[in-house]
Amino acid sequence: MIKIKFLFLTLYLYFIYLMSSLMLFTPVTLLNIYNQNIGFAIKNMFYISLSFCLKYFLKTEVFVNSNRAALDLINENRQVVVIQNHFSEIDYMFVSYFLANFKNFFQVFRYKMIFVAKKLVGNIFIGLGIFSLLSKDLYLNRDIKSDYNKISSNNNANLLYIFPEGTCFNSFTKKISDKFTKKNKLIKFKYHLYPRTTGMHTIIKSNPKYNIVYDFTVMFDTIHKKDLYQIHKFHDFVFKYDFPSRVFININKYNVKLGDHFNQRLEHIYYKKDNFIKKFDVNQNKFKKINFHFEMGLSCFIFSNLITILSIFIYFKYDFIRTLYFFEILLYLIYFNFLQ
Repeated sequence: MIKIKFLFLTLYLYFIYLMSSLMLFTPVTLLNIYNQNIGFAIKNMFYISLSFCLKYFLKTEVFVNSNRAALDLINENRQVVVIQNHFSEIDYMFVSYFLANFKNFFQVFRYKMIFVAKKLVGNIFIGLGIFSLLSKDLYLNRDIKSDYNKISSNNNANLLYIFPEGTCFNSFTKKISDKFTKKNKLIKFKYHLYPRTTGMHTIIKSNPKYNIVYDFTVMFDTIHKKDLYQIHKFHDFVFKYDFPSRVFININKYNVKLGDHFNQRLEHIYYKKDNFIKKFDVNQNKFKKINFHFEMGLSCFIFSNLITILSIFIYFKYDFIRTLYFFEILLYLIYFNFLQ
């Protein structure tokens, strides 16, 4: 039953993201020329709507080791980097629960969250990709000079969200990582890949203000430790695995600055992550359910659906809107793949 519900939720989310983003694409792009907060606010509202769907439709609860740390993250008066272990393609979804902690819409309109990811995501999920483009998410090329320039020109975010491992953890990617660590005499981890220190170095070098790191170590109740070595694609949660009903996020905060011991500092963080996963028991822990503002979630859910309904209405009512939507998708694909 959970797999079927996740399938329908996925199709629903893809549809509203696509239709809403097409209707908003042109006006929000123009508004962003004058106020870039608009694109961030739209993305925030749709991610909060995502958390509402996960919590109240799939009944997925997120638990954290500290609600104080969860609140501190979104209320930081300094720019922060959030790093996370990465063993599935649904890992990015659960940061949405943190945004649902916003106390009012002023925070929704002012908070700037930037995802750092690969371009493949934007090509598969066009609607999500358009929101991503409007709110300055970074799609890196793994070229130091190019990536440095991209990050340097988009360095005013409250939060940069990144998976330093670069790809999902599984038995195949672990063999590659282990081969690299052996060759370079580095620490071999059991439950995640060796982090890409060059990428983190590039991020912090591009803006020294990004020296506060919140480390997320995430575990699902439906995936046992022995199964972490399996591949967990997005579609696997429809056909193979149950979508998690309990997600556990261990939050740690660090000061990380550039220097001679930068790599060792990052290694130390991942050593602690590895040790946490090794010892963690999903059924015996003192984690608390994350705070969730129902009114905020419901408001964003209503907003996203109203935008979708309006988008569908004008699509069927006006011929030129159908033409406009076609050219918007074409323009997005050209810009995203060749100019971004």
